[in-house]
Amino acid sequence: MGTDTADAVAIVGMGCRFAGSDGLEEFWDNLRRGRDCATRGPAPDPAGAGLAEDEQPVAAWGLMADRYTFDAGRAGYRGTPKDDPQHGVLYETLVAAAEDASVRLSEIGGRTALFAACTPYQPLTETSFNGVADTDTRFAANHFSYFHGLHGASVMVDASCATGLTAVHLACQSLRLGSCDHALVGAVSIMPTEGWYPYRPGGIYAVDGVCRPFDTGSTGVIPGDGAAAVLLRRLDDALRDGDPIHAVIRSTAVGNDGHDKAGFVIPGVPGKIRVVRQALAEAGVDGAEIGYVEAHGVGIPLNDEIEATALTEALGPQGVPLAIGSVKAAIGHTNQAAGLAALIKTALQLEHGYLAATPNTREPIETLVKGGERYSIVPRGRTWEDAGVPRLAGVMSAGIGGTNAFAVLEQPPLAAA
Repeated sequence: MGTDTADAVAIVGMGCRFAGSDGLEEFWDNLRRGRDCATRGPAPDPAGAGLAEDEQPVAAWGLMADRYTFDAGRAGYRGTPKDDPQHGVLYETLVAAAEDASVRLSEIGGRTALFAACTPYQPLTETSFNGVADTDTRFAANHFSYFHGLHGASVMVDASCATGLTAVHLACQSLRLGSCDHALVGAVSIMPTEGWYPYRPGGIYAVDGVCRPFDTGSTGVIPGDGAAAVLLRRLDDALRDGDPIHAVIRSTAVGNDGHDKAGFVIPGVPGKIRVVRQALAEAGVDGAEIGYVEAHGVGIPLNDEIEATALTEALGPQGVPLAIGSVKAAIGHTNQAAGLAALIKTALQLEHGYLAATPNTREPIETLVKGGERYSIVPRGRTWEDAGVPRLAGVMSAGIGGTNAFAVLEQPPLAAA
């Protein structure tokens, strides 16, 4: 079925910096090649690392190249990396999304909204107003709007690991309500690190420094740097003006687990099922039509089992072949930026008709296998076969505390392509 353009939103621009990639083209090249872009090396001496008795250092991290540097002139930012490099890297990425859409922020700022997110970086030591604006993540969105003359809503969003996709949901709602004509969404996470993390038995991190989402050999997640941004427009407006379109967002849904789970930090199945079904209903599609889901997929065995249970229940056992993937195996878990990394990967797959591999995976967990023969993981990249109808995909995101977000995406219309 074709896109109903009434409530659809077009992704007209994208920008990113992740481990192994300084921009969109490099990111897609790494995905196509199935690369694991994490940096690994000798771990520090546990005796001098300040670890607890049951911890051990694991030298693995999705390190971004030149992670503390940015083009200040391009970003329009007066701060320096000593303040918080995240601000400048975020701004540079937001500008990249606008450049990808071939628009100048100075020309669209009057009706452009911004929804942004930063991972908390360091304690504040500056007490002047200007100093706080340069270092406090609460001001990142307003600072960018000030520099670039954006007059729409300028909002910081935080829903833990679900932040990026939740911000996309808010941006889509703003566009549908007519509150803006363009909506920028951006998120960044660059944590102070020397490239290693403390592994503790029963914790969230992988014992071997490798993330294997939905794989029987998975032991946990690894951290990663990330900055990502998208520029959104109402699909009708994008088609009218001949904008480039990477993918179409048919619908988004956000909800919370409430108390339907075993504990505050443990994900719940019912909440995930609700947001998937809500997004499908609002998109006017059936779960049987979804050919790919970019899952939250952290590689933590319990979390992956819960997510697989919810996805297979919500999408059903019948339908087109459905591949499950997770970008975290390639770049690590990028915290607040994770949902945007997932969205951009999915948009690129829809645009190019190719399913990128999830590195280091071989055998799907039993929970996914029980969902039916249509479900599979993607150990090797492959062409996304043309079934004669527009390709449809889902993007799942989840955060500590129970926030769940799901988006239904469609390949670009032929007119835009």
